[in-house]
Amino acid sequence: MLFGAKASRTAAGYHGSRIGASIGDRLRALGWRPCMRHVLFVAFTVVAAVPVITLGAWVEHRAVQQQIDAAHDKHLLVAHNLTAAVSRYVFDVRAGFDLAISAFSSGDQAPGLQDLLRSLEFRHICILDARTGEVERFMPGLAQPSGARITLKPAVLAGIHDELQKGGTVLTNLKFDAQGKPAFFLLRQLSDDRIAYGVVGTNYLVQLQHEIAFGARGHAAILDGTGKVIAHPFQKWIDSEFDLSKTPPAQAIMAGNTGVMQFHSPAFQADMITAYAVVPETGWGIMVPQPMEELYAQADAVRKAATAIAFLGLIAAALVSWCLASFIARPLQAIGAAAGDIAKGNLAARAPALPPYVPQELRELSGSFNRMVDELARTNRELAEAAVRAEAASRAKSEFLANMSHEFRTPLNAIIGFSHVMSGEMFGAIGNERYRGYASDIANSATHLNSVITAILDLSKAEAGVIVPEMGPVALPEVADLTARLLEQRAVEKGVAIRVEVDPVFHQRPIETDRGKLTQILVNLLTNAVKFTEPGGSIRLGAEARDTSVRMIVADTGIGISAADLDTVMTPFGQVNSAYRSHEGFGLGLPMARKLAEALGGRLMLDSTLGQGTTVTVELPLTFAEPSERMTEAA
Repeated sequence: MLFGAKASRTAAGYHGSRIGASIGDRLRALGWRPCMRHVLFVAFTVVAAVPVITLGAWVEHRAVQQQIDAAHDKHLLVAHNLTAAVSRYVFDVRAGFDLAISAFSSGDQAPGLQDLLRSLEFRHICILDARTGEVERFMPGLAQPSGARITLKPAVLAGIHDELQKGGTVLTNLKFDAQGKPAFFLLRQLSDDRIAYGVVGTNYLVQLQHEIAFGARGHAAILDGTGKVIAHPFQKWIDSEFDLSKTPPAQAIMAGNTGVMQFHSPAFQADMITAYAVVPETGWGIMVPQPMEELYAQADAVRKAATAIAFLGLIAAALVSWCLASFIARPLQAIGAAAGDIAKGNLAARAPALPPYVPQELRELSGSFNRMVDELARTNRELAEAAVRAEAASRAKSEFLANMSHEFRTPLNAIIGFSHVMSGEMFGAIGNERYRGYASDIANSATHLNSVITAILDLSKAEAGVIVPEMGPVALPEVADLTARLLEQRAVEKGVAIRVEVDPVFHQRPIETDRGKLTQILVNLLTNAVKFTEPGGSIRLGAEARDTSVRMIVADTGIGISAADLDTVMTPFGQVNSAYRSHEGFGLGLPMARKLAEALGGRLMLDSTLGQGTTVTVELPLTFAEPSERMTEAA
């Protein structure tokens, strides 16, 4: 399989080279010979065109994004305002219903009560027998059925009892009254096995929805707690209690969420951006959608201007590139001709003296080229010898580390595995508790030695410059809290307190760095701080913003380091006194942290006083980044 893959790659490379050669043969057959001027012209044009085109695309993207952001804020504000209006309406309806029941029960009709209830669109209010469902009486002054006494069906009465389980004055979701009109029912359990029952219309909410219209098809919609339409631009949806519960905004509303999203609208058969909010008193929902195509249309003028600017910029870049390529190519062609002569064996060839108007760098290049010819043979010989020695040393070091890793880890893994088997008594009881403890000690020691080997290999990679940062947005409070939690149990067992202090600016904006390597730096520093701080001491893990840098600080009240030993502890395996040697470890934490800080473009500074504590400061470049999708969702 491997040989087949290699053969395929070889064949692909062969065919690719054949295609390139074929194109080159055709260009030469047409009489075109690419020269440096042409190459520089194309290169300069491409280099100049990339930022011009990128800028145009960015302006176009920002125009659309600004429209989306503006719609996001506007729609969400309208949704919140509508929610507040519906909440006030619900409060008024419940308050009017409670006032009517109080007046109804006492027989004392307050002046203007009927007018208030009619303004709230109450159709009728009555008292039901909670056991039989028979209507005992209607509130005077409101519309009421005429004729014989009315008794609710058992299924309807059972539904009323289920609603009353919520307690207090209940305002139901959208239903139909006896005349088949959309309405809400208000229910309240009275103390004498009776139920207060009211019916209120939906015209206020429909009118409220009609007041919201913007753009060509921007509108509002009001849903009940089950996703049925209370108010909508489509009247037939209102009449048929159209169910929108399957749409994403309705599902978010029924889950109790508020926000903004994009979705496909079944009403308009178009992609929409919609804000949605929940009426807390009833669980009803407010949706404020607008077609995305309207936002794109609003950004179209900016898009056209950005395209025109990018086109003109590209033409200007091409003209400047041609002139610049011609100016630079002539001296380079002269130097190239001399180099060609030298390549043919004419070591006496030299680059010509360039006139004063040629840029100084090119004249210096010509002089350096001539001096290079004089020392070419000697330099090549020395470089060849140095390359052989360096390659041999690098190969020896790599082989040593690889062999050491393999030779140590293979028996260590066996030791760890067998010691776990012994301590867990997998194949039977050991018989002596001390042997079980010895097996656990063997496992711990082998694991510790394995971690030391890993640390040595990591430090070797760092010294070789193999570490490549993976930059991205990093939330410093999150990293600091995670590091503190990792060391919290060890600190508690030792009686050491860890305090985290992060500059408030980092709670709002992430920085651009490598999260994994920053975490490893802080873990190394915090591990040392816990290790060398006596019981009752404290450790502060802080992050401070400076003008162009961010400082991560780990300060402890531990045993400290004398000024004469500061350089020693920064070297691998640097342990300077008996106090340090009394703790486990090989002195790799600080050197590894410093290498990682340098790989991130920063530096590590150590300040300590013997017997008073140590402060380690990691200073990194301060570049604020845009939050990732995950942060945004978390926020």
